[in-house]
Amino acid sequence: MLTGLVALVHLWLTYELAQEMKDLAPSSEIKRMATTYVSEIKLSAPPVAPAAPTLIKPTSQAPKKPRRSPKPAKVASAPEEPASAPTVAKAEEAASSAVAINNEPEVTPHDVATPQPAASAPPGPLFVWPKATRVTYKMEGFFRGPIYGQATVEWIRQDKLYQVHLDASVGPSFAPLGSWRLTSEGEILPEGLSPKRYENLNKLLFKSNAPSTVLFEADEVILSTGVHVPKPAGIQDPASQFIQLAYRFMMNPELLQVGNTIEVPLALLKKAVTISYDVVKEETLRTPLGDIPTFHVKPRSVANDKGDITAEIWFAPTLQYLPIRILARTNNDVFMDMQMDRPPQQASSSDGGQN
Repeated sequence: MLTGLVALVHLWLTYELAQEMKDLAPSSEIKRMATTYVSEIKLSAPPVAPAAPTLIKPTSQAPKKPRRSPKPAKVASAPEEPASAPTVAKAEEAASSAVAINNEPEVTPHDVATPQPAASAPPGPLFVWPKATRVTYKMEGFFRGPIYGQATVEWIRQDKLYQVHLDASVGPSFAPLGSWRLTSEGEILPEGLSPKRYENLNKLLFKSNAPSTVLFEADEVILSTGVHVPKPAGIQDPASQFIQLAYRFMMNPELLQVGNTIEVPLALLKKAVTISYDVVKEETLRTPLGDIPTFHVKPRSVANDKGDITAEIWFAPTLQYLPIRILARTNNDVFMDMQMDRPPQQASSSDGGQN
């Protein structure tokens, strides 16, 4: 009884000290979006990308070609006329108009495609950005010795704004000995996520550092060191990449085949690099939802600076392409292996809706 009482006192003191340190620790400048989870995600056919909008105008709206008078017969001795050809400017104008959704080219009845038989039903529901989704993991790893804890990856959306949070903690969840948070905030564009701010925040029981921040401007990225670097198209951060990769696989499932390589421009804390992710193999993982087939995606090795993070990821197509296992490393000796330990949760689509 005495031993149990002493243990309870120690736990209470640990909790009180953790709360006090939490109040004194530097805080994030990203205000976390609020959400309520009401359901669990079940296994289903992989979601599919919506069909691209057609650019063909209805036949009834197409202008009729005026009937032309027949040309007079050419005299045998007359010189051959050169065939007419569009200029480069006209050709470029035609090419650009063919891909513009809001500036459709005019189409004659002869250009209207013959109606095709209706396609078979898609294998899964059409993809729509969910309002919020959370995956919970048990965590094992190594940092100056074995560590155990818990982690979550959370996606939250309000209209066209998003946040991605990766939270990991060591020790009991009610009084962690240390925690690690990656947060990405930005906009949702047709091509996926466009980060605006990324924060990396580490806390230990007796020590907390100010968040390391990366800012994404219109044409450049400002690293945590204050260095300005060019901003390549499609650049992500260590938190947003999990969701962006899942989105790319949904939009183009052919990418997720063993042997393929996916290039991802990534802004780390001290440098911007392009990570090559190899789809190395298909693996079946044992989870609380049963055995789930996944694709193991592994980054090629890069030189890590202190605080940089690379991650192997296991994506589950039958679970909305969510990452159900993440093996994160800062170097060869420090790693965190996060494996899903409960069904993922999702917010109600009617609570704020899906746009």
